[in-house]
Amino acid sequence: MYMRSVQVSKANGPFEIVEREVPKPGPMEVRIKVQACGICHSDNITKQGLFPGIKYPRAPGHEVAGVVDEVGGGVISEWKSGQRVAVGWYGGHCGHRESCRRGDFITCKYA
Repeated sequence: MYMRSVQVSKANGPFEIVEREVPKPGPMEVRIKVQACGICHSDNITKQGLFPGIKYPRAPGHEVAGVVDEVGGGVISEWKSGQRVAVGWYGGHCGHRESCRRGDFITCKYA
């Protein structure tokens, strides 16, 4: 099974539409069939090659909405195939370690 994706192959390169094999979700992962995707300032910085040590090709867009397509092993039972979901730039936090207890969720290394 294949999917279309947009990528940048090099710093300051053009956006390219490519076909890639659809990845299988790993343990504790959920695969989302993306129906809408936001592009933000950090994606522009990535396209320009301004992040140190960035490797290409890169697919911009980490703010998505869509449908759970497949659930990997070990995922909590409330995530089901066909469920509508949205993912923002922030991936979560553990809620237990020092930075989380301070309310500094963005710096959690264990999300």
